[in-house]
Amino acid sequence: MTKSQTIMAQVRKAEDACRFAAYIIMKGGDHVGTVRIKYPKDGAMRLTVYVCDWAKEKPADVSFENFCRWQTSWANGYGYDKATAAMSGLTIADFTFANSGTDWDRQLRDAGFTTLRAI
Repeated sequence: MTKSQTIMAQVRKAEDACRFAAYIIMKGGDHVGTVRIKYPKDGAMRLTVYVCDWAKEKPADVSFENFCRWQTSWANGYGYDKATAAMSGLTIADFTFANSGTDWDRQLRDAGFTTLRAI
């Protein structure tokens, strides 16, 4: 592989990494959930969301990755809020996301949660 090809491969890898976002969901100072979003390359293809509810009492001998029940959903197309549509019906800390015309982040904030963008 030439130096130019190596650089382009690194650029493509970085571009793919930039298509993700991660949010930490807090309630009253406690980390109660995580939201991960994988965005499509062109804006019109499939957007995938991963939501983890950490609000349950975690056993001391179990890691969060093994304890957490990841919920996954997706939406595709363009011209609307795919992230909110994909999250409809998923839950964090007894809160259920709705596809109601209010974006998912605002729904959480209105319910007393704090969302922190991690990536």
